[in-house]
Amino acid sequence: MRERPRKIKTIYDDDPGMRRHQIKLRYLKQRRKFRRLQISLIRMRAFLRIAATIIILFVLIKIVDLPQWYLNQNIFNFYPNHSLEITGNEIVTTKQIMAQLKPLNLPKKQIFLLNTKRIEKTLLKLTPIKKIYIRRFWFPARLKIVINERTPVLAVSPSPKVEPVAIFSDDNVIINRHFLPLPRSKPYYLVLTYTDYRRWSSNHINYLVYLSKLIETASGEKVMFIDLRNPDDVFVQLKYMRLRLGGLNKTVFNRSKRVSSVIFEAIKIKDDIDYIDLRWNNSVSIKLKNKENKKQANPAADKQKTVNIDNTNNIIN
Repeated sequence: MRERPRKIKTIYDDDPGMRRHQIKLRYLKQRRKFRRLQISLIRMRAFLRIAATIIILFVLIKIVDLPQWYLNQNIFNFYPNHSLEITGNEIVTTKQIMAQLKPLNLPKKQIFLLNTKRIEKTLLKLTPIKKIYIRRFWFPARLKIVINERTPVLAVSPSPKVEPVAIFSDDNVIINRHFLPLPRSKPYYLVLTYTDYRRWSSNHINYLVYLSKLIETASGEKVMFIDLRNPDDVFVQLKYMRLRLGGLNKTVFNRSKRVSSVIFEAIKIKDDIDYIDLRWNNSVSIKLKNKENKKQANPAADKQKTVNIDNTNNIIN
């Protein structure tokens, strides 16, 4: 019985056709095994992909629903808090901003789904605010409100001893007394008037601002206020001197420039000068203070002050 397989093997070995058939069978068998293994790996990879997708979706849903994505519902009830930051406001106080935002009820949404347009529209009702930029931060959810305020240029008051009742911005918006006084970082020109300033046009405001800047440039002194309480006889108060412009006609700019020819000499005797008279087109004169007692004590000395400052038409009255 042991010799029979040897004979069969010998026959297979001696027959080339049978040997090729045997080799082909072994090859096909290995190929089927490899194919089954390949199919198993493909199915396993597909199962792992589906499982990983389900796990990732589940994790994402849990992450998106974390409380750190939601703003605190009391974010506008008090300040400061960890969920809100307000910057850029100088005219409008933080208290006024919070009072404006307090009635808002924010929807319970994730910070990336929150629409900030309502917040912007609410804050733009405050007249000193020109633009609003709201930045949203994630994890934890918080807001940063950046405020761009208007630039004040002209204030209105009935008297230099009274605080301004309103201030005009550079875009002709009236900032009312609820936001006054302004901080020192917001300079402006002061105008004294009894008229209804709410009817002033943008051209009128620009006219007064330009006149103030022109006088400051020509005199080298700061304009404290322009007195328009008598429109036909306008005065300008500088830091050390007072100017009398008269009527604000088309020659007022040329007349104002002439202050540069006398201002430096006039400051030397500023205690004796009432005002510099710029009402005339061809001359600049200086009006001395009325000192009756001093005249009676030493009339000769007072008379010596009535001299020409220069060889032009600049004279002291």
